[in-house]
Amino acid sequence: MKIKLIIDPKYKDTQIHICSKHHTPEITKLYQLIEATINANITAYMDDKVCILCSADIIHIYTQDLKVYVATIDGVYRLHQRLYEMEEVLDKNYFIRISNSEIVNVRKIKRMDTSLTGTIRMYLDCDREAYVSRRYISKIKKALEI
Repeated sequence: MKIKLIIDPKYKDTQIHICSKHHTPEITKLYQLIEATINANITAYMDDKVCILCSADIIHIYTQDLKVYVATIDGVYRLHQRLYEMEEVLDKNYFIRISNSEIVNVRKIKRMDTSLTGTIRMYLDCDREAYVSRRYISKIKKALEI
């Protein structure tokens, strides 16, 4: 098996290609390992149901009334982890903290409004909005290359 790492500025997004003549159990295991690393599964709760969420489906994670919630296209779920624990688990290339009480999936940002003095308003999928606190503005601008 050959492994090749190519670092080139022409690539906008990171790509992983697995090329093989035949489908083998080793290839399947490698694919599953990579997919699990990229799309971590999150255990969430809705009412009395336990749900397994793919991290790619998450719009944002936020705290409200000392509880942690995760919003997806399918609805809002409750988490038992703290916000800082979620920040450690999620891929830092796609999830960014925008305030002490919120983490946003950058793939779910539709647009941003910088006209507000001292803050940024983010328009997310499913008509959700999030506000970047002043403390995090420079970090957000650097991460999103604004």
